[in-house]
Amino acid sequence: MHEFALTQNLLELALKNADSKKILRVNLWIGAFSDEREELIRFSWKDLAKGSLGEGAELHFEHLPVEIKCLDCTGTFHLEEEASLCRFCCGEKAQSLQGEDIGLESIEVQ
Repeated sequence: MHEFALTQNLLELALKNADSKKILRVNLWIGAFSDEREELIRFSWKDLAKGSLGEGAELHFEHLPVEIKCLDCTGTFHLEEEASLCRFCCGEKAQSLQGEDIGLESIEVQ
């Protein structure tokens, strides 16, 4: 389960940044094209955080759109499901800049 290892890394990072304080809330960002699933991360967090300062922390996910850079005109835009061409030049060559990952944005501690 990929989410288990990912959640373990997120928990370790949050605990390190909590400076030995109880973690109340963990704010995460997740891209629209991310393979990770919120429910599996929540389940893994609950299991991994038992007995730590992260136990009982609320996980909040901010969903980020997919940001694309056109390789023809270098314009950047957010990908919409119905559009597959650059909205500036109608180019078809593109590179994803954002929207496939997950990360820790911030934590709230007691």
